[in-house]
Amino acid sequence: MKTIWKFELSPNRTQSVPIPFGAQLLTVRTKGDDAPLLWALVDPDMPTEERRLGIYTTNAAVPDDPGRYIGTFMIYEGSLEFHLFEMASPLPEAEAP
Repeated sequence: MKTIWKFELSPNRTQSVPIPFGAQLLTVRTKGDDAPLLWALVDPDMPTEERRLGIYTTNAAVPDDPGRYIGTFMIYEGSLEFHLFEMASPLPEAEAP
């Protein structure tokens, strides 16, 4: 049986998050002005795999292929906007933060 889990993301531009294999990434939001939270539909019996995520601010440089768009979230009453993507592969060294 599947269930929905949430994962707290770090403010890093790119990161890997251990999530059960085959999970469906659903959305990203914040609670107040705290760190972003990612919700995923998971099978809790599956082993975890590292999923690579990229967070980009509005008007910042984004790779030509940032990956699959997950969602947009805002903090500080909307004054800071961020966009979350699941990356298909790691960034080349020259583009890594």
